Amino acid sequence: MIVRIDPHDAHAFDSWYAAYREAWTAGRATGAAIPREVLRGSVTAERDDTAFRLHAAREGDRVVGTLMLELSLKENTEHADVSVTVVPDRRGRGLGARLLAVAEREMAELGRTVAATEVPVPAGESRQTWPGARFALAHGFTVGLEEDSLLLDLPVDPALIARLRPDTGAYRMRAWTGACPDDLVEAYADLCTVMQRDMPAGDLTYVPEVWDVERVRALEDLRTAAGTVSLVTVAQAPSGELAGFTVLSLMEGEDVVGQEDTLVAGAHRGHRLGLALKLHNLERLVRDHPDRRAVRTWNAVGNGYMRDINRALGFRVEERYLELERADA
Repeated sequence: MIVRIDPHDAHAFDSWYAAYREAWTAGRATGAAIPREVLRGSVTAERDDTAFRLHAAREGDRVVGTLMLELSLKENTEHADVSVTVVPDRRGRGLGARLLAVAEREMAELGRTVAATEVPVPAGESRQTWPGARFALAHGFTVGLEEDSLLLDLPVDPALIARLRPDTGAYRMRAWTGACPDDLVEAYADLCTVMQRDMPAGDLTYVPEVWDVERVRALEDLRTAAGTVSLVTVAQAPSGELAGFTVLSLMEGEDVVGQEDTLVAGAHRGHRLGLALKLHNLERLVRDHPDRRAVRTWNAVGNGYMRDINRALGFRVEERYLELERADA
């Protein structure tokens, strides 16, 4: 039986999340799942940018499969991000297909014509051997972008940081934890929009998000409510203009830190600011949060500049992520 669940119902959500986490991490030695509090905070928050629908496949009292639909309410209103999972001992029985059929019906009702999903493929596996990839490809999804998931052990050797630290001339680093300072937030929102426009998209069809102060503050509030701490470093040009930024995300209950967006705006490239930004934030992380054991980041396969920075810092590839789409119209 497949039923829609109310994420505000703690028992129902916990049962759903246990199955989601079991299925999502099975067979992945270092694979991550979104922490419970972070995911529950996202799906229960009152938001004007995103809506969620969660379904559970039950056998008796046990949840054995999950479906999550993530629906953008601003840009990309024809898209739906679709996540289907089935616990390992219930795979191969058509349950995933039934969950996907529920997603298709709901998308049709909502007028959503493009389904998007992502599949992590562990090292040593391929599109042909890994269950999630085989399922997506068999159901008409095509790969639009490939990313490597990389891991960096902490702490980082101070001698390595000293050796890599570049001379960035008159650019200076400014940093904060949590909320962006009021005097920078408008410029920071503009950089977030540039990041959306400039990040590799491959053959994916989504429209880049447009960020403003309200959207930045809403994300900060969401993260605070979920117990997530953000470390942000920006590079400021001699003119005062923000030239780039990088973000580390420390989720409650997790000892692996997420390296999120890193951007250097086009007019300011060529000064090694990307490396300088990452080094500055890593030094803050090691100094202020010595309990964290590693940093995880993602790198589009074709982004050679960021790949070289990550390799120099000591990141190693753990998995390949496939970003897939299927147009039903």
